[in-house]
Amino acid sequence: MPNKYKVSIVSKKDVHTLTGIWDADSLRCLLDLADADDIGEIADSDLLDIAVMVLQDLGNQKAGELVLEAVFGETMRPGVRQNLVDDLQESEPWSDFAEVDQQRGIFVAVCLLQQAFPNLYGTPDAVELGVNVKAGAAQDLAPLLELRPEWVVRLLSAGLDQHNILHRLYTDELVSGAFADAPGLIWQLQIGEVGDQGTSCNFTVIASTQLLGSLATGQEFSAVAGQL
Repeated sequence: MPNKYKVSIVSKKDVHTLTGIWDADSLRCLLDLADADDIGEIADSDLLDIAVMVLQDLGNQKAGELVLEAVFGETMRPGVRQNLVDDLQESEPWSDFAEVDQQRGIFVAVCLLQQAFPNLYGTPDAVELGVNVKAGAAQDLAPLLELRPEWVVRLLSAGLDQHNILHRLYTDELVSGAFADAPGLIWQLQIGEVGDQGTSCNFTVIASTQLLGSLATGQEFSAVAGQL
């Protein structure tokens, strides 16, 4: 019998970065790629300022390639990185990138490049939703507590218009079965309070505005699925 869920959008806000994306280790990696001197002597609190100055000295093209290399490593070819730099200055460049699993990384790259070149890059925007989901039984929430992105995408898709890009691109995947792109669609997921004897849970999700931006605070909807 299909599992039934009641979903409420508790909160919605724009966010311009993701937690922990440019931590001390990531910034030291970037500076190492830039052949910066005395990296080990730089205090963690100064790393971001130093990284921004190094990028500015390199200029936009080289800085863009370097940031993309720091984010993607060998998973993105040098030629792709070179060609992508100019596209990063467009509005929401991650949304048009064919490799869904790399869209989040493009957002991460723009977060840093915008700080180094504010006149060239717009402020990166994503959407953060606070969601409450209620299930018929505690075991029906297991996929959420296991942080399964395909479950979250399918759950939230029930509140989206059928013309939304999610429904247009993933007609079959939203029903059941394999959903290879799901991990790339959910950029950050955090589980909150579990209540009502395990049948209700709050969670926070961050994704591209293009994907989930049409969901609204106060919106309530039902999701029915046999295999969320």
